Amino acid sequence: MMIQMSDADLLARLRNFEDQFVERKTVGDMKDAVKTVIGFANSAPIGAPCVLYVGVRDDGKFETKHQDFDSIQKTLNRLLQNIYPRVAYFPKLLADGVEQALAVIVPGSELRPHFAGPSYIRVGSETFEATQQQLDRLIAMRSSKVYYLNQHIGEEVSAVNHTLLGNGTFMVSKFSNAPRIVECNEFWVTLQTGAGTTPFSYMLRDVELNYDNQRKRLQLEITTRQL
Repeated sequence: MMIQMSDADLLARLRNFEDQFVERKTVGDMKDAVKTVIGFANSAPIGAPCVLYVGVRDDGKFETKHQDFDSIQKTLNRLLQNIYPRVAYFPKLLADGVEQALAVIVPGSELRPHFAGPSYIRVGSETFEATQQQLDRLIAMRSSKVYYLNQHIGEEVSAVNHTLLGNGTFMVSKFSNAPRIVECNEFWVTLQTGAGTTPFSYMLRDVELNYDNQRKRLQLEITTRQL
């Protein structure tokens, strides 16, 4: 996803001091660039462009000293490689008359949360370290099913298997032994029916969440297909 912003758009945002998704930094003050980029990616609406300006003072004016922006961009690229998952960003050399600055466009990320040590969010026009509650909210936004299943790692759950037969009907059966959830990621969930038994996994797309009111625990509705 390439984000296009014209010089006119970038100059307008540079001079909008009410825009909370704009940060201005001089070339000698790039120590917080990683924190700022993560804060943008974690906080802006997904796909909405934020802009980090390098070579600009707090008052929105360009630094007058000639800068080697090719070297500055290489330094920035090296710093941003420390972010996981990697953040999409689009650097662009911005001119205002004879003066130049580097505009780094960072869209709000669908892969949030991003980390480089602590994670950060944007509150108003400032960047802060995210609290545990805020991190939980970011993770839940990414995949509520993964988030919820990970809260039950190591716990027994009820499990119902819905086997799709060749004639298009389902055969429903319950697990004879209550499995425990031993692992879950964005692709699969792994269960185990007892200590020392072989774990088995299901694609996450084939697992729906329910609740076993009789046993007061999570219930997994698993769809499998008859081979």
